[in-house]
Amino acid sequence: MYEFRDLKRYTGQDGGQLPAEAIAINGVYLDKAVSGFTTLSVSGRELLPREITTHKVGNADGEVFMDTTHPTREIDVKFKLESNTPGDFRKQFYLLEQLIDQPEAELSFNDDNSVYFIGTHIQTDDIPEGRLNVTGTMTFQCSDPKAYSETEKTATNNGMAKTISFTNNGTDSTPVKVTTEMTSQNGFLGLTLNGRYYQIGNPTEVDGVQLPPSEMIVPDGASIFGEGRINDKKCNPLPVLMGNLSQTGTVSKTTNGIEVTDYGTSSIKSWAGPSITWTFPATKDGKIGARSFFLWQNADFETWQTPEAGFQVHTVHDKDGKRLFSVILMDQSGTVNQSKIIAFVNDKKVYEANNNWTGVGYRGFMSMTKAGDNFVLVYGNTTKTFIDTALADSEGYFYTVGFGKWYNNPAPQNNWLMQWTLREDKIDSWIDIPNFFNVGDKVVLDSKSNKLTINEVPNWDRVDIGSKPLIAGVGKNELGIVVSDFATMPKVTVEYRERWL
Repeated sequence: MYEFRDLKRYTGQDGGQLPAEAIAINGVYLDKAVSGFTTLSVSGRELLPREITTHKVGNADGEVFMDTTHPTREIDVKFKLESNTPGDFRKQFYLLEQLIDQPEAELSFNDDNSVYFIGTHIQTDDIPEGRLNVTGTMTFQCSDPKAYSETEKTATNNGMAKTISFTNNGTDSTPVKVTTEMTSQNGFLGLTLNGRYYQIGNPTEVDGVQLPPSEMIVPDGASIFGEGRINDKKCNPLPVLMGNLSQTGTVSKTTNGIEVTDYGTSSIKSWAGPSITWTFPATKDGKIGARSFFLWQNADFETWQTPEAGFQVHTVHDKDGKRLFSVILMDQSGTVNQSKIIAFVNDKKVYEANNNWTGVGYRGFMSMTKAGDNFVLVYGNTTKTFIDTALADSEGYFYTVGFGKWYNNPAPQNNWLMQWTLREDKIDSWIDIPNFFNVGDKVVLDSKSNKLTINEVPNWDRVDIGSKPLIAGVGKNELGIVVSDFATMPKVTVEYRERWL
């Protein structure tokens, strides 16, 4: 007799004789796995009748047709179980129960093993005790009444075509699995089939932006220190979310660069400290303000003692003083040493990193770039890109650096801007923008379970709310593939199992 742990899928290649309707559970034939078991007959695999749903309207004759459905299928398997001893019978019957009591199992039959049903064992006739030769009936309920093809079919576009044509030879529609492998950077993937669509990514993404010729309008920020305005109330550099900056005290040019010489005081429990604001210098053609710019800094912000709490903030404003882009180097805590870098676009926080560098603060180069609606922060080995379409045409007009300490806490040990430069970008120059999909990214849509994964990780953040699982109809089907206009066509494969009623 077979041991349950030793069972393997039976293929019929060992020459064993099977009854015409022998049943297999998940590919294991009971007639081979259980000694003395014989399938006698099977019923319930016939074509199911349709159930019509109607609705009675008032006293009108007849009823209004609503829908048709197929009922749950029940498959009855009549069997015989023979044993030599009561002990053998108990072992055989126990093994039989182990094999059949598997929810949502694949049920296939020897006379048509090209298809399978998905069923759950719900009952077996009571078996008389003390008998060694018994017959009985086991019943499987198939919540999904359809028969599925054992063979999974595939179709592909070979990484070239915008459509994939395939044929469903079954008698019922069937969900499809679509696997897409990106061959280039891409911002958007759209799949369409029989009036349904599935959209992932950002349809408005571009591959990059075209900038006009650059002009260095501030090659040495320290040299124009005297053109800055101290504590210009029109240009408060600190985003509202971070509290209030008193804009009191003084800033001077020292051997360290541009440095706080007096933080002043705050009348409330908040940030105290000064700021300095420069207006963007005019370009060669006399224009002030830049839609696209590159602002580079060499900054030093460090807190050495636990009570120290403060920040250094860099903000670009528009002509009205509105904050477009802010980057803050900060220690918010007076009880533990802390290092943060925080970015704001349009006064909304878009990025925060805790302890993203070693030591007690940040000392080194950083840059802030605006290219239309793209805002790019670079510091150390980190690059972060943010998009705000509302600011696409906004122009940087003022640059403000603010220095703060928390109320009565000690000021940071180091808090100065050593150097800065400003370049206006208005020439034919291409800046590549990282896109939602990269080369080699694999997107898998399993319509049967309605699951989407990107590189094997579930991802619903960029799925359009109207997306629906894709269903192949009976007969010929055509899957449409849409990507960003700058992307090359990805490799797309459709997998499906035909179904029969």
